[in-house]
Amino acid sequence: MKNWKKFAALGMAAVMAAGTLAGCGGGKDSGGAGAGDATTQAEAGEKPEAKEDAGADKAEAKDEGGSDSGEKKEVYVFIRDRGDLSYWDSMAEGSDRAVKDFADRANVHVVETTADIQANLQAMYEAADAGADLIITASDFKDNLVEVSNEYPDIAFTIISENVIDQCENGNVYGVDFATAQAAYLGGIVAADIAANGAGDVEATNVIGFVGGMDESLPIQEYLWGYIQGAKAYNPDVKIVYNYVGAWNDPDTAKTQSMTQYNDAGAAVIFACAGGSGNGVHNASAEAKKFVLGVDSDQSLLYADDKDIQDRFATSVVKEVGTAIYNVIGQYLDEGTLPYGEYEIVGLADGAVGIVEGAALDGVLSDEGKAKLEEAKAGISDGSITVESAIGREQDEIKAFITENCQ
Repeated sequence: MKNWKKFAALGMAAVMAAGTLAGCGGGKDSGGAGAGDATTQAEAGEKPEAKEDAGADKAEAKDEGGSDSGEKKEVYVFIRDRGDLSYWDSMAEGSDRAVKDFADRANVHVVETTADIQANLQAMYEAADAGADLIITASDFKDNLVEVSNEYPDIAFTIISENVIDQCENGNVYGVDFATAQAAYLGGIVAADIAANGAGDVEATNVIGFVGGMDESLPIQEYLWGYIQGAKAYNPDVKIVYNYVGAWNDPDTAKTQSMTQYNDAGAAVIFACAGGSGNGVHNASAEAKKFVLGVDSDQSLLYADDKDIQDRFATSVVKEVGTAIYNVIGQYLDEGTLPYGEYEIVGLADGAVGIVEGAALDGVLSDEGKAKLEEAKAGISDGSITVESAIGREQDEIKAFITENCQ
């Protein structure tokens, strides 16, 4: 992304803010969009007819001194809902920053449609009909974005964490994804070091765990793909156990799975990649007195008032989803366009992914672990270490790799 490095220095501050926001939740449509209210009234199976003259109306408005001559742009960001403690909260955080920082140039609407695909589609059509200039959403709603972008060639669209560019017919879609396997590789080193050497009151077991939200979710598989590589690079004999919760907001199931990994399989640490379900892993880590890795933002910040849980966070594997959203909106407002037809993947060298470092991490790593971590960070950034990605691979290949390397 053109402006990525410009904002990289602000990235960790954004991550910290995202962690705080995740604990607070938020109301519907914090940007004040009418489409957000409409989603609560949308009935399954219904869809507004696309306005055939929408593109002509927009072009006419520009010719007569509309959006291109000082009128605010209308930007819609569609998320599932706040409170997942990771991905969607990070996306909301970046959007909320854009609401404030770009208020003089754009009306940025943050629209929550929960997990209802039809409600999201209804709201997206309503935003398009209402005169949206830019619509942004992420992987869960990729099919909706494809459908609406194909009907509205004069609206700009951005998809996060899913490559559907080849399905979009009008050359009006830009994609951004994250090489989170690179960050998870670092998390794998951390986990394998803890498992090999022990840390604090956790004994060495040579077993690490992973709890994902949903199977066949590429962002989750990308994390696990990198986690495996990093752990195996540190110790080829490390044992990796894993489960999928089957839901993004089922902490009870996640906790049950985690307690089994901790107590029965002997996992010294679990990487929680499960959205709101991850809260169950966090709680299990305190109960089992083992370690946990957070995801997407610094999730230890969620537990400032519960040190029993906070002290169990070795680190969090982060990606700057909020900063990506903020950058896309800023670039569109600055330049009036986006790199349509491109699907850009940003990674460690761009400051787009990484892990949370500091006293907590230093306290659990051995000297060997610290050295291996620094070596990996440098090698990934300069290209001397290649981290394979799940992005672009077929499910059969992804699952075969996971099955081969995990138990």
